[in-house]
Amino acid sequence: MVESLAELRRRLQEPVRRYNDVAGMLVGDWVSLPVTRTFLKLGLSPTVGTVGMLVCGLAGAALLPLGGGPAALGFALVFLYYVLDCVDGEVARYHGVEKLEWAFHEFFFHLLVKSAFFVALGVLAVRTTGELWTFAFGVTALLATMFHKFLRDAPLAVVCRSALLRRPGEAAWVVRALGVDDEDEPSAPAAEPQGPTPYPSFGGPLATLRVMALNFDLSLLYFLGAALVDLAAGPWTVVGLTVDAKLALYAFYGVALPLHFVDNYVTYARGGRFLRDCRQLLTQSHRFRADGD
Repeated sequence: MVESLAELRRRLQEPVRRYNDVAGMLVGDWVSLPVTRTFLKLGLSPTVGTVGMLVCGLAGAALLPLGGGPAALGFALVFLYYVLDCVDGEVARYHGVEKLEWAFHEFFFHLLVKSAFFVALGVLAVRTTGELWTFAFGVTALLATMFHKFLRDAPLAVVCRSALLRRPGEAAWVVRALGVDDEDEPSAPAAEPQGPTPYPSFGGPLATLRVMALNFDLSLLYFLGAALVDLAAGPWTVVGLTVDAKLALYAFYGVALPLHFVDNYVTYARGGRFLRDCRQLLTQSHRFRADGD
C-alpha cells in the first residue's frame, strides 16, 4: 500500500528541499506529489516520467504556434513537462533506483524543451503580428535562459577542469588563487544538516517577486493563464500590431530575461561569489577511487 501524501512528502521531498528553487517551493512540491503517488500505485518506473516530460514538452511547444485553444493546451502540456520533471526524481528516490545516466539525458531534455518553447513562441508572435522582427524576443529570451543556466554551473566547470581533473601538483595555482589548503588526504566531509531543512530564502520581497516573475517553470503557469484570458477576450491592436496577453508576456520575457542575466552576471563577478563558490566546491571535494582503478 502506498503511503499518504504527508508521509511521501516527508520521505521524498524533505531530504532535498534545500535544493529547491522558487518554483519547487511554491508549485512543484504540491502539484507533483499526487502524480507521484499515482505512479507508485500503477507501478510506473521513473523512466516513464523522464521520457514523458520530454514528450509533453515538445508536444506542447509544437501546439503553441497554432494559437487559440491549441496554444492553451500546449502551455498546459509544457507545464506537465515540469511536473513530470519533479515526479521522475520522486519515484526514483522512493524505489532507491536513481541512475546517473538518466540525469545526463534529463540535462539535455531540459535544453531541448526550453529551446523549442521559445522558438515556438517566436513563431506564434510572427504568425499573430505578421512581423518577422517579433521573433527576436524569442531569441533573446532563449539565449538569456541558456546563459543564466551556464552562469550557475560555471564554478562546477572551472573547478572540475582546472583542479579536480588535474594530476597532483598541477592545480597548485588554483589552490593558491582560492586560498584553500592543499592536502593529500581528503578532509572530513561536511556534516549533514539535522532534521527537516527549511525552504530556501530568496531575499527581500522585491527580490522574491523578481525571482517569481522570471522563473521559467513559473512562467509556464503565467503563459497558461494568459492563453485562457485570450480565449475569452481575444486579441487587440496596438500601433498597428495584432497582439494579445500571450504576446505581451512574450515581449516582457524577451526584454526582462536578458536584463536579468546581465544583472546576475555583473553581481556574480563583482560580488566575489564566483570565487566563494569555487572555494566551497574545492574544499568539499574528495578523491574517490573507481572500482578497478
